[in-house]
Order: sequence, then structure tokens, then C-alpha cells
Amino acid sequence: MQIQRSPLWALGFALVAAFGLRAAEQDDAKNIIDKAIKARGGQEKLRKLKAVTMRLKGTIHSPGGDVPFTGEVVTQGADQRRLALDAETNGTKFTFVQVLNGDKGWQKINDDTQELNADQLAEAKEEAYGSWVATLLPLDGKDFTLYSLGEVKVEDRPAIGVRASSKGHRDVNLYFDKEFSQLVKSETRVKDEESGMEVNQESTYSDFKEIDGIKEPSKIVVKKDGKPFVEATVEQVKREEKVEDSIFVKP
Repeated sequence: MQIQRSPLWALGFALVAAFGLRAAEQDDAKNIIDKAIKARGGQEKLRKLKAVTMRLKGTIHSPGGDVPFTGEVVTQGADQRRLALDAETNGTKFTFVQVLNGDKGWQKINDDTQELNADQLAEAKEEAYGSWVATLLPLDGKDFTLYSLGEVKVEDRPAIGVRASSKGHRDVNLYFDKEFSQLVKSETRVKDEESGMEVNQESTYSDFKEIDGIKEPSKIVVKKDGKPFVEATVEQVKREEKVEDSIFVKP
């Protein structure tokens, strides 16, 4: 006698199978992150020295032409970030500073200082969040769900991808060199200032150097929707347990 299995039984079996697959993917993703943290310098050292100051030199590719710049980025946690750039366009020099300090933000162009509007503040928070995720430090917490993205090529080398998801934020895709486990690319959505539309932004990291026991990239390339946006050389990296709060005051 043939036993008739109900559609509900089949649905339950499919859900169990899917859950098992998803759990296995999350375990794989967690193992990838653990290896990457170890390759970078270890969880203990990265957590102790979580405030990072980078001095940069490079080029911003804009519709109006290439803009050379020098600058400094200071990040501390998920919601403190200060970006300061000195640049020159069409023979005119200017200074740009943007500060995020928790739920407040400002930007200054030359001598003109203004508070960030709601959209600008939201975008600054997402940018700081994406940078924080790329440190790998928060990814062992319960606020994140990790998914394996499989193997891809980054700069003609095999890499393994992991998607980091957290409620209320855009997903961040992280790609690690398959052999050395270093983070070589991050990818997320950002809002384009000119169009106001979300675009895909990817940042690649290369030429790693060991500084105080931590592997740091000395070259960063950013693309928006596949088009060059920023090319920068990291001239100096300084890590500290904490930076002064005065760094994040209104410029």
C-alpha cells in the first residue's frame, strides 16, 4: 500500500533541510572570519588597539577631473569617525573635514562649517559602520548573521567571501585571500551624492605590511558601480587603545 505524504510534510522537510544548510554556511563563514582575525594579528591585539589613525595620499576621480589629496582618517568603534582632506582642483586649494560623533555630525569646507542634515548624517553613520565591520572586531557578536558567499577572484587571486548582516544596516560583503586569509575587498551599498541613488561601492586592499604585529594594507582602491573613485596610499598607520574625545568635536 502506498503511503500518501501531505504537502505539509514535504514543506517541513524542506524547511529543516534549508535550516541545516544555512547553519552550515554560517559555521563556514565564522571559521573564515576567525582565520582572518588570526592572520591580521589576533583578536586580543585588535581589540586592545581599536582606535585607528591613517594618513593617506592619493587621487579622487570625479566627473570634473582627477583631484589629488592628502588626508587623515581617524576611526573609533562604530560611530566615531573624522575625515580631513587637503586637496586641489582647477588650481584652487581647499580643505574638507567631516566628523561623526555618535548621533551628531558636521562638515567643514575651508572656513564654512555646517551640521550634517538628516540624509548626510545617516550616510556618515553607514560609512562608519562599514569601516567598523571591515575591522572584523564586531563579527563575533550576536548582532551579526554571517553567510558564506563562496569563492571568487580578487585581483586575479582566489578569495573567499562572507556576508555580514545586522538589523538596521546595509549588508557588508567581505572577501579574504584564500591562501593568506587577509581581507582584500569589502563591498556595500552607498548613496551617491550627485544622483541621490544607491550604488555599489567596493574597496580593495593590498600591499600589506606588519606594523606593531598587525597586518595593515598600504594601498586602497575604491570603485563605485565599477568606476574608479579613490586611489590612496597609506603613508602611516597608528593604533591606540583610545584617542582623545577632542578629535571628534565640531570643527
